[in-house]
Amino acid sequence: MARATTRDVSRDQSSGDVSALEQEVDALRKEVRLLQLANEELERLVVRDTLTPLYNRRHFIACLAERLNRLERYGAQSALVFVDVNGMKLINDTFGHSAGDYALLHVARMLGACVRNTDIAARVGGDEFALLLDGVSEGGAADKARQLARMIAETECRFGNHLLPLSASFGCTDLRPGDSDFAAIARADMAMYSAKRQASGGSWSAAARPQE
Repeated sequence: MARATTRDVSRDQSSGDVSALEQEVDALRKEVRLLQLANEELERLVVRDTLTPLYNRRHFIACLAERLNRLERYGAQSALVFVDVNGMKLINDTFGHSAGDYALLHVARMLGACVRNTDIAARVGGDEFALLLDGVSEGGAADKARQLARMIAETECRFGNHLLPLSASFGCTDLRPGDSDFAAIARADMAMYSAKRQASGGSWSAAARPQE
């Protein structure tokens, strides 16, 4: 009958220690991965809107400040576009707030799909969105706004059995040397409300900044 030697016992103990250590390392790796995923989710929540897949207002303001800094230092051109969805009160009152949320999500997805990776698309208010377009002039931003406005007006948005009447008003401005974030936002906001006043029914509208 075979007898276990001291060497055999030592080897078994060593194997058991290695196995336990490997299990502990594996558990630590899983814990680290879970922490990484949790941190990634926290980072996403900090910069992303709670309803749409777009960035939130806080991140948009930070990106606008960064674009203004690049303009001052390197002369890098950018344009700012404000977007207001027309008739949201009518949609909410007629079809309910769930339909209103669905309409905002519909618009957000179109805006997000139509900008480049270097651009910023954000939801900055209840029914207001904003775009930061890199390397684009005010005229180029106005062209983009007309394209997006037409797309929003002509793309069906169905909520259940209801066809939601969607259109949007746009205001555009280029970023200028010496601008503050407040000044740039104010110009785009004024242009957007000027376009909104011209909008009627389900028509679409887009306007550049008012002439000074």
